[in-house]
Amino acid sequence: MIKVYQIQLTDAEVDAINNNEMFPKAKAFFDRSFDSTFKAENLEFYTHVANVDTNDMEEAFKAMNLWDEGANVEKVTEWCSSMSVGDVLELEDGARYRCASWGFTAI
Repeated sequence: MIKVYQIQLTDAEVDAINNNEMFPKAKAFFDRSFDSTFKAENLEFYTHVANVDTNDMEEAFKAMNLWDEGANVEKVTEWCSSMSVGDVLELEDGARYRCASWGFTAI
């Protein structure tokens, strides 16, 4: 099983960003998608959003982007988006990887 983590912003946080306010969680949200700005210390802003019944990260990516394909994805929060660049995957052995522009990079 792979645990998937995403940064979730509240409505109030989105409003603050739209009012040009910047704060650490917002910066982490914007930095998550770029290899050069992603920081492992920003993991504190991530929420466990889903479990995917596989040990293969590519299969997990597919499962969380083709929801209707019968993949075994258990959402553990009310809000969970498709897997994308910047999301964090945790394998059963505790190793963590970031979904990168191409493939996955160890954290």
